[in-house]
Amino acid sequence: MIRKILILFFLLVIITGCSSREDRYKASGKKIDPGKPMSWGHQQTIYVFADDNVWKYAEKPIRQSLERFIFTTENEKIFEIKRAPIHSIEQFYKFNNLIFLSHLESDEPVSSYVKEIMGSQIMQEITANSVGMYPQENIWANDQFVLFLLGDNERNLLKLNILQANETYKLFKDKLYERISGQIYKSPVYSDKSFVNYPWELKLPKNYILYKKDKNNFISFIARLRNSPDRYFSVYFEKIEKSEVGKEWLKKARAEIAWKYYDEDEFKEEDIRIEKFLLGEYKGWKLSGRWQNKKYAVGGSFQSFAFYDENTKSAYLIDNSVYFPEGLKIAALIELEVISRTFKIKN
Repeated sequence: MIRKILILFFLLVIITGCSSREDRYKASGKKIDPGKPMSWGHQQTIYVFADDNVWKYAEKPIRQSLERFIFTTENEKIFEIKRAPIHSIEQFYKFNNLIFLSHLESDEPVSSYVKEIMGSQIMQEITANSVGMYPQENIWANDQFVLFLLGDNERNLLKLNILQANETYKLFKDKLYERISGQIYKSPVYSDKSFVNYPWELKLPKNYILYKKDKNNFISFIARLRNSPDRYFSVYFEKIEKSEVGKEWLKKARAEIAWKYYDEDEFKEEDIRIEKFLLGEYKGWKLSGRWQNKKYAVGGSFQSFAFYDENTKSAYLIDNSVYFPEGLKIAALIELEVISRTFKIKN
């Protein structure tokens, strides 16, 4: 693909006004306890501890909620659920993501274990309230997320599991984004001076290098690491009436950008989805799906965010594109979204 041919050339290009200073951007995160090990394992795998009868009825709603598909070339799951044996609990103390389901009436192994470690105050709360949801961080390891779903009896526990399914998903998703953000911003970012000629700024890691730019209203960067997806981050904006900006503008603008700057990339109507979206402080639309390139017989995944800014009277389109035929793309798409969320229009 021509992108791969051009990359050596673009490695030599430095965007106008780029500072040589090693700026740092600290992503939000929890403090590290030096007395605990770092959690480990696949950050998109969640281990669930539940007694047999609870698991029989809780498994389906948990999987439906947490194993949601992200629309890529392979329809990837954002999380993978695995049931864990409580008799091997010590082997899981260092894992990233854990869920415990238990209720007070049970003397089965999982419920007995949870009642033992949660203490009398929590047990009193469950008795009074019938149910309880307790997210905890860094219990046994740093950067660990553990969720306890508790009920005074099995029926109420199972109801809690269903009624709080979206909240459970949100908690683990937020933690995943936090982890990826922490990984991204271990590296230096471009200084604000790097974008002095633009009406916007963002926190872009320096492993993203200039790919293309045009007339100061379009600029694109690429990150390429061995055995990792190629990631493209682009910003486009134009002066336009607010009434013209919407779903159709987003689709049209993204199609034109992909064809012009990505060497004839395109997408089919049946391969995309469009939805309202909040990107940081900006309300707008998100377009996501699969892209194809007939010229080079390749494809990948993308997501585009569009919104209108009243102060500058401009429409903005932030585009994220991934090329990685060898493997999964969700983590790269999340990384690009995390970077996109740092985008701000200058006052």
